Amino acid sequence: MPVVESISEQLSSLHLSEEITEEIIACARYGELSELQDIIKSYPIACLASRDTFRNTALHMASANGYTSIVEYIIQTLGTLESDIVNVQNELGNTPLHWSALNGHIEVVTLLVSSGADVKIKNKAGRTAMYEAQQNNHEKVVEYLLSKIEPEKEENS
Repeated sequence: MPVVESISEQLSSLHLSEEITEEIIACARYGELSELQDIIKSYPIACLASRDTFRNTALHMASANGYTSIVEYIIQTLGTLESDIVNVQNELGNTPLHWSALNGHIEVVTLLVSSGADVKIKNKAGRTAMYEAQQNNHEKVVEYLLSKIEPEKEENS
């Protein structure tokens, strides 16, 4: 039975040009799913996890802009190889969940959380995705994220 390489192993062996990485991230940023799929036909799927100069992935961009279909495509395509793609942090420690919550994209928030996004991750400013949503008056997102936080279990001494 062949062993599937992790995304990080695949990326380290890839020599994607900066231009291809920028194109992948731009497709996700601007909602161009069919163009993104065309690129992936020519390159290994691991290139979906490539990062720009600010350490953002295509998933960051699609999540920030509420492109649910692209978020679904990325998660479905990469999910079998590396389950923590939804928790990847950029240069400032923001995850795709931070960006979707900040912008009030409840469908994307729900999709990310159901795919394993950790609602407790803090960025470098010490803020969770729920904090970002609350600061931007996205109450539906806040309510949803609150419902997903498990209370801390008390340790018996």
